[in-house]
Amino acid sequence: MNREQKEQLVAALKKDFSESNLLVVTHYLGLDVKEINELRNKMRDSNVKFKVTKNKLTKLALPGSPFENVAELFSGPTAVAYSKDSILAAKVAVNFSKKNEKLKIIGGSFEGKLIDKEKINFLASLPSLDE
Repeated sequence: MNREQKEQLVAALKKDFSESNLLVVTHYLGLDVKEINELRNKMRDSNVKFKVTKNKLTKLALPGSPFENVAELFSGPTAVAYSKDSILAAKVAVNFSKKNEKLKIIGGSFEGKLIDKEKINFLASLPSLDE
C-alpha cells in the first residue's frame, strides 16, 4: 500500500467514524478465511462495516472523531465494527463471538465514552433502530 492509498484509507475511516456512535474493537486471531468471510457477510447483511486495518492507520483516523479515546485498544490483530445504527455493530459482533470464541471483543467507544466488553454485551441486548 503506497502513501496515497494509506491517506485515502485514513480519510475513509475518519468519514465513517464521524457517522457512527458506536465502535466495537475486536481481536480476530485464529479466525480462518472462511470464518472471516462468514463474519463479514453477517456484518454486511446487517449494514455494519467490519474492517481489518493496520493499527497505526486506524489510530491516525481517530483524532477528531467520537472514538479518539480508544487508541489504547489497538494492538495485535485488530478489527473494528461500526454502523449508522448505534446498536447493530454490537449485536452482530456479540452474536458472532458467542458462536465463535476466536472473535474476542476487546472494548470500544459509545457516544464518545470508552466502554468495555460488558457494556458492549449490554448494548447488544437492546433493540436496534431496525427492530
